[in-house]
Amino acid sequence: MSSQVNFFNSVAHKWDSMIVVNEEKINYALDRTGLSEESSILDVGTGTGVMIPFLLNRIGLKGKITAVDIAENMLDVAKEKFQGEDRIEFLNINIEEEKVEETFDLIICYSVFPHFTNKTESIKKLIDNNLKKDGKLLIFHSQSKEKINSIHQKTDAVVAEDKLIDLDRQRKLFENEGMKVSMGIDNEEMYLIIIEK
Repeated sequence: MSSQVNFFNSVAHKWDSMIVVNEEKINYALDRTGLSEESSILDVGTGTGVMIPFLLNRIGLKGKITAVDIAENMLDVAKEKFQGEDRIEFLNINIEEEKVEETFDLIICYSVFPHFTNKTESIKKLIDNNLKKDGKLLIFHSQSKEKINSIHQKTDAVVAEDKLIDLDRQRKLFENEGMKVSMGIDNEEMYLIIIEK
């Protein structure tokens, strides 16, 4: 895990120029989450805060975002971008090993799920510990799983094996652990899973 932290810390300063942000697809995904102006959100693997502007646009003054990441340098970039925004709390933690104490209306795993060491177990833990009743957890990538897997393969040995699997297989893994998958998309445009509590 420390090698993964080192990798993401090393690319933090150039991360925003390395990635493509597809506003239309992000809004499509968020439209399916039931976000309201008073929603509390846990943004897991927030990185440089790519998802935060989209979330701020949807929550009112009473809404709250807790943005967590394992890479301190990534969070430093995000904090710089959102200075003075008091609806955001940043936490430098590994959610697979450490616990966030609060519960949330929505948990977002945007462009982070393949990097979990224990994928199904980690999602179950987040749902059990951090998702409010009737809340939703969103796993989302704005590219196909083939594209994501290819990017990871070519980027660095540290993330080369961080892969997404077929939706049907992933759905079964979640459902076998008692999780309720309410929506899934696995096509050339995106990879999306919504789990409800």
